[in-house]
Amino acid sequence: MLQQMKYFIAVVDQHNFTRAAEENNISQSAISQQIKELENKLDVKLINRKGRSFELTAAGDFFCQHAKEIVKATDDLI
Repeated sequence: MLQQMKYFIAVVDQHNFTRAAEENNISQSAISQQIKELENKLDVKLINRKGRSFELTAAGDFFCQHAKEIVKATDDLI
């Protein structure tokens, strides 16, 4: 799940699935699938897709803020 959180953060920060995928050296379809799997695990919609763009849901915004804290704490620990 930690890797999926990193992918989600990259998508939000880049505001673009393709650029986030390139940043993480995976395909756009793979990063999109990882975000969908994350949403399924959490049983909540994080992103409202609108064609080629998207908006974060309230849950997505909340999750992103806390995911960044968790990823930073994990990186600091390692």
